[in-house]
Amino acid sequence: QDEVVYPTKRELRDSVPAECFKPNVWASLGYAAVDLGLLGLCFGVFAPAALAQPLLLPAYWGVTGLVMWMNFVIGHDCGHGSFSRSQLLNGVVGHLTHAPLMVPFYPWAYSHKQHHRFHQHRTKDMSHPWWSAEEYKAVHPIVRVLALDYWVGTFLAFPGYLLLESKRFGTDGSHFWPGSRLFDNAPKAERRKCAISSAVCVGFLAATLLASGGSLYAWVAGYAAPYLVFSWWLFTVTYMQHHSDETEVYEEGEWNYVKGACQTIDREFGGFVDAVTHRITSDHVAHHLFSDMPHYKLQEATAGVRSVLEPRGLYQRRDTRNFVSEVFRLYREKGHCLESSRPRAFREGA
Repeated sequence: QDEVVYPTKRELRDSVPAECFKPNVWASLGYAAVDLGLLGLCFGVFAPAALAQPLLLPAYWGVTGLVMWMNFVIGHDCGHGSFSRSQLLNGVVGHLTHAPLMVPFYPWAYSHKQHHRFHQHRTKDMSHPWWSAEEYKAVHPIVRVLALDYWVGTFLAFPGYLLLESKRFGTDGSHFWPGSRLFDNAPKAERRKCAISSAVCVGFLAATLLASGGSLYAWVAGYAAPYLVFSWWLFTVTYMQHHSDETEVYEEGEWNYVKGACQTIDREFGGFVDAVTHRITSDHVAHHLFSDMPHYKLQEATAGVRSVLEPRGLYQRRDTRNFVSEVFRLYREKGHCLESSRPRAFREGA
């Protein structure tokens, strides 16, 4: 790909209709109302029924975890400012959709923007790290066992990433602690905003405990289990958006914004899944290039950027309806380490 002439960011933006960059606040609110309403039904109606009839619990966990992921995508728009042009409205809806998922809205929006700024940069990218063998070995062994080396990491990696502070844990810093190193280079207001978002999450967590009536079983079955399903969805989608058997990452001096974005992959999980999860899987390349578009404009935007990238061999789209098994295979074979015996997607000699 070194011989390929990459398009400019301006050329790619010009390929997208201007209307795609204009959120419709009523459409955005409509999607948020549906997803929040579904979440309310899951917690308020489905949960009591499943707790009363345990045979329903697997279905409850699966449905509620998916609905939680749907809400995350709405809050994700809020974090990018593509839900509406009102920072206040984005903040309110962002907290409403993220707090039930134990995701502190403002800190997540901050770190996620850094991920977009430096996607596929070997050292500056955030969220899924790109580690050398030495860096990997420096990660705390308990974290490696619980989150990095085995299939259970697809469920536990995300909450660990949000919560843990020390560099030894391999995270970018705690998203819940206002004093976190995550905000060392951030505007001072980010620390205050972290305190607000964390308080909202703690408040919702307390509400789940109260609703469980002091029963650990009710809390685990009613909230913790579907939360882990949601965590799996988040990991699966974000990991597979940026990883394949051919994915490359770049060192400083080799990386640039468009080059990094071209390593993003549009994955089709199936018509129903792609639709209910707001095209976050099937139209992610366009979003990674231009995050200021609401999710309901991404199909149209994808057609534009694809028309520029595909003729140059730079557009990636995969049929991944086998995503449930594929994420475990890809995670097992690519892992988190760049060493040759266990390579995470990394170009030889880069």
